[in-house]
Amino acid sequence: MNSAPSLPLVDRPQLNLLDKATVWASLLLAGFLFLTVGWFAMEPDDPMGAVSLLTRDSSIIMLLQATALIVVTASLATALAGRKLADAGIFAAAVGLAAVSLRGGTVAYLLMQDGDDIGSTQRSLAMLFALEAVAWCAALVIAIGASGLLVRWCFLNSDPSDQREDDVAAQALGTTSASDIPGIGVLLFGGAFEYQTGLSRGIRHALITTVVGLAAFYVLSTGTATRAMQHGQACFVVAASVYAGCYVAHRLSPARSALWSILAVGLMAVAGYLWSAFRPDVSGAPITAPSSPFLRVLPIQFVSVGTAVAVAMFWQMYVPPADTQPASGRSERESLARNAS
Repeated sequence: MNSAPSLPLVDRPQLNLLDKATVWASLLLAGFLFLTVGWFAMEPDDPMGAVSLLTRDSSIIMLLQATALIVVTASLATALAGRKLADAGIFAAAVGLAAVSLRGGTVAYLLMQDGDDIGSTQRSLAMLFALEAVAWCAALVIAIGASGLLVRWCFLNSDPSDQREDDVAAQALGTTSASDIPGIGVLLFGGAFEYQTGLSRGIRHALITTVVGLAAFYVLSTGTATRAMQHGQACFVVAASVYAGCYVAHRLSPARSALWSILAVGLMAVAGYLWSAFRPDVSGAPITAPSSPFLRVLPIQFVSVGTAVAVAMFWQMYVPPADTQPASGRSERESLARNAS
């Protein structure tokens, strides 16, 4: 008895040496910008403080400056590597944002503030962390939009006959997060509707990533309550958790961009901090020992490290279906250009 054949998959096109060098150049540029200009914009008022909106008197000004830097960095990295690697600019900006957070202190600094009532302090801090996580997610969403517009203006609106495109470029231009936004992605950022992730599939992907990621975070955080808080430990737990969530989600509900994994990172952060705010108090804990493992991670680190891992996991896990693989790279690029114009 013959069963209906499943949709065949094709091998992913690979970056050549020059493309890889360009990607590394974009990462170095992002690190340079964030560790110089970024530190000046986001440096805490107290030299021992953590990099957070809560450690600056002018938190709104800091957020605006940081958002502008994220957009500029993502745009520059997209101009460098975005034609050959989807969301290269978002990845570079997230890595730069994570790098600048390492120059400040850990969450211990915030936990020691107003420590007379430990339980009340940690609940309030968890709520503030949830709001701050939303703010950093919004900054990255703006960067996704800016990168999508840059891709459309620079790569999709140019004359296809003027440039030779290969399958690497064709895949990158067809799998950007901006073009995968339901409803408005294709209209604003170009692309084709047949290359978008279905809404139900995307939501399922995000929920799987969130649930599996939160479970992995809790498991990986077991036994850390008595350990000193360190940036490396916090970033590792977030990275491993998002890795696990994205791996399962791409297996069970594959998406055609990193957008839904990035959305799941924000859901993980907000859900974790809100759970920390409403969980029962832990009696007898010292001031610098948070009652919840989520309070060991700064919001800027949770969002930036998680976003970088989400994009990297899409690069690793995505295999284009045969129905979207063009006979030549130029044919898909011409299709994308027609939809963008």
